[in-house]
Parts: sequence; structure tokens; C-alpha cells
Amino acid sequence: MKNYKIKIIENLLRKPCPIRIPRTGEKGKSVNCYSISLYAGDVPLLLVEEINRQGFVGMYFESDSFKPRASIPFSLMYGLNINIEHFYGLYTHVYNGVFDYCWHEWTGLYKLQTFFAWSKHHVPQFFFNKKSLQLPTRMKILEKIISKQSVDPSKTFSSLDIMNYVYGLRWYSHPQRTEVRQKMELYLESFVASGEIKRFSGDYQMAGQAVATLEQYQIEVARAKSDSRNQKAIVMLTIILAIFTGFQAGVLETSYKLNIDKLINWLLSFI
Repeated sequence: MKNYKIKIIENLLRKPCPIRIPRTGEKGKSVNCYSISLYAGDVPLLLVEEINRQGFVGMYFESDSFKPRASIPFSLMYGLNINIEHFYGLYTHVYNGVFDYCWHEWTGLYKLQTFFAWSKHHVPQFFFNKKSLQLPTRMKILEKIISKQSVDPSKTFSSLDIMNYVYGLRWYSHPQRTEVRQKMELYLESFVASGEIKRFSGDYQMAGQAVATLEQYQIEVARAKSDSRNQKAIVMLTIILAIFTGFQAGVLETSYKLNIDKLINWLLSFI
């Protein structure tokens, strides 16, 4: 191996990672360490702990666990890949070899990638938090429950499952998360009381009454929309007939002459 590569890896090994790397909270934000591994294709072989003039020394991976301690000389490196992981704050940058590491780290490109990764999550979350977290109507929630459970109706679910289904995962960071979840719990308990869902081992399970209730609600909504359309049609026809009657009675006059008998007969067919 080239001397410059050995020097670079030696420098990285001076910033080793702890056995357990925190990936959340303030401790996770303060992380800045490197982990170097040797791979044969996609199979890990060695977690590198040191490098010398002969080769790599570290923990050997075998049977899903690391076995201390082993070494792989440079003469056996043919076909093996050097995998470098940089745990930088809450983000992880993975490099395939020393050159890939130099390209991203020495140019500062990894910081730009970190910023874009941060923005991809935090900017949408910022705008999501600016909006008031409104619960759907009771029947809309029941519709969501039926839609979610349609694949496996007997599967249990919690209020968290329904919140995730309605809002996605961003609601966990919303200022109103506690208030809205409590309201969701009240809705679910109301469904238990009316028989649409039932309690099961601390969670909820859909009951047969849920589909019947939703179908009845949809029928009533469709009937109300139909009645509303009919009312609007009657009002429009009444206005049009009043105008035509005014023309025929001479109350309204115009310089245009038009035979509207066929139009009147067509309008009367709707009444």
C-alpha cells in the first residue's frame, strides 16, 4: 500500500468511534469519529483498529460477530475494499476507499452534503410546524381506520398508528402533538362506545359495525348533495321562468325577437 494512504488511515484511526455511537440527542450531535473496515464485496472482514507497515490489525468478523484479534497483510489485500465511515453529528458519510474519502473530506463536500441532508428534513418540518394540526372529522377518521385496516382487519392498532397514517411522521415534532393525540384518543374511545371498534390487549381492533356506519354516513352525504343540487336547479329554473314570463306578459321588453316556445317546453320537462 502507498505510504500516503497509510498516513491518511493512521490519522483517521486517531479519531476512533466508541463501541456504541449515539445517533440521537445532544450526544449524537457532538459525534465526530471515523470507523474503518475491510470488505470482500458486501461481506465485512475486519474492523480496523491499527495499521502498520505490514498490514491492518483489528477485530475479525466471523459468524455475525467480531473475533479479536486478527491481521490482514497488504499482500492479501487484492479484491478487498477499504470502507471509511465518518460519523459527523447525526449524519453518516460512507466512503469507498481512501481517494473517495479525500475527495469529499478535503474539499469540504461532506459538510455541504450534511447541510442538504439537514435541510431536506428540517425545512419541510419548519413549515409543517407553522400550520395548525387539525384533526379530520369523526367520520373521516373512521374512513382512515377502515382504509388502513382493510388489508388485515383483525390486526390491532394504536392511536399512534392512526396519527402516523393521517399526518406522517412529522407530527412527532409538531408543537400541538400532545393535544392532537389526546383528541384522537377521545375519538377512538367514542368509536369504542358506539361499536365501530373495540378494545383488544391495550390497543384497538376494528369491528364489523365500522363499515356499516361509514356506508350509512356516505349514503346520507350523497343524499344531502343530491338534494342540494336539486334545490339549486329548482331555483335556477324558477328564475329563468320568471324572466321568460315577464317577457311574455310585457313586463320586460327587448328589441330582440325570439321564439322561445321550444325552450319553455324543454325547461318545463325538468319540473
